[in-house]
Amino acid sequence: MSSIDVKFSGEIFRKDFPVIIASNRGSAILRPVRLRYTALGFAAGTLVSRNTTDGWFDKYVDGAASGLGTANAILFEGHPAEDFDSTAATGSVIATAIFGGCVVYKDNLTGYDAAALADLKGVLFTDAAGVELLRF
Repeated sequence: MSSIDVKFSGEIFRKDFPVIIASNRGSAILRPVRLRYTALGFAAGTLVSRNTTDGWFDKYVDGAASGLGTANAILFEGHPAEDFDSTAATGSVIATAIFGGCVVYKDNLTGYDAAALADLKGVLFTDAAGVELLRF
């Protein structure tokens, strides 16, 4: 799935694109978010939070200020640092995030913790193969 941004990448395969959604892809709530630049970029499956100061999204960190301590969504696709504008201080990119409605692989999430589970109002369960899944 390509980004919702006007910038288009013709890449078909990316090494940083693990499968995030385990089931109910058709009912997943996918929305665009504006990610704030970070030198490390963002991997697919990163939990993100909305900064209440400017509305941009950044990596979720439990206990952080300005809304960044509340997990809001999971990134559907990764964005390495080179995807961002050249100005690091104001750089951003539009990305696709999952806001609920599906089941995701817990082991493919970055930044996941018990507080994020509560923030997302999710439920953890294990399938017959022993894989941990998060429904939110």
